[in-house]
Amino acid sequence: MANSNGPVIDMTPDGAFIEPPKPTLGTILMRLVAFAVFLCIGAVVFWTALFVIPILIVLGIVGFFLAQMRFRRIL
Repeated sequence: MANSNGPVIDMTPDGAFIEPPKPTLGTILMRLVAFAVFLCIGAVVFWTALFVIPILIVLGIVGFFLAQMRFRRIL
């Protein structure tokens, strides 16, 4: 059984809370660049799927009817 002592509070002996370090400007810019890159990749994937899926549906329908014609000729 796990020993649960509750949440950990970061506090100095005099009772003040410890502030986490603030991110630097370089860190903020790198996060923004990473977000922009992932957003662009997501947009490209979305638009590619938007154009490719209807083409695949049409090709599937055409293939289905061509297979039906072949089966009718064989039988």
